[in-house]
Amino acid sequence: MEVYTTEEEQVEAIKKWWRENRLSVIGGIIIGVAALWGGRTWIAGQDSHAEAASDVYQIMMAKLSRGSLEEAAADGSALLGKFSDTPYAALASLALAKIKLEQGDMAAASSHLSWALSNAEQEEVKMVARLRLAELLLAEGDTAGALAQLNAVTTPGTFEAIYEQLKGDIYVAEGKADLARNAYVRALSVMAPTSPGHRLLQMKLDDLGNGKESLS
Repeated sequence: MEVYTTEEEQVEAIKKWWRENRLSVIGGIIIGVAALWGGRTWIAGQDSHAEAASDVYQIMMAKLSRGSLEEAAADGSALLGKFSDTPYAALASLALAKIKLEQGDMAAASSHLSWALSNAEQEEVKMVARLRLAELLLAEGDTAGALAQLNAVTTPGTFEAIYEQLKGDIYVAEGKADLARNAYVRALSVMAPTSPGHRLLQMKLDDLGNGKESLS
């Protein structure tokens, strides 16, 4: 719009502009309102979707707690299939890994843990998946793979005691007594004395002795 020297010219220009553009303005308002309504509808749909995922996950956990592994696994598969875009999918994948491990299917358990590690949004869930995957690799004798999982972590945070203890276990399996001892000492330093695992960890450290020997 041009710059006008008098108020009257400005008013006339506004009227003229409105006559020429009112249809497009009204159309824009309608589109804007529709988009706003559509956005709210989309948000409501997302909330409903997440609530449905939460319900399925709670049912899965209830079945898992009473030992109905097959039924719980079916719910977990449903979560991964229909609700993979929600945080509950990664949690379900962790649970599925536990189920498969109890059933002796280590390959499937590893696959579920890897999926959770790759797809979880929360760093805590990623860390749990990584630690469990490292434990699984250690159980399979792949100490290098287990250690690689842990070495990918920059800051274990609240998982430091578990992280360091697992590192110690890996070093024990590799026959590296000094490294194992150091890891156990670090784990004990951040573990509460009243923690259920404190006594066992101390026993692991005591078993290593105080020397510089190798366990091989």
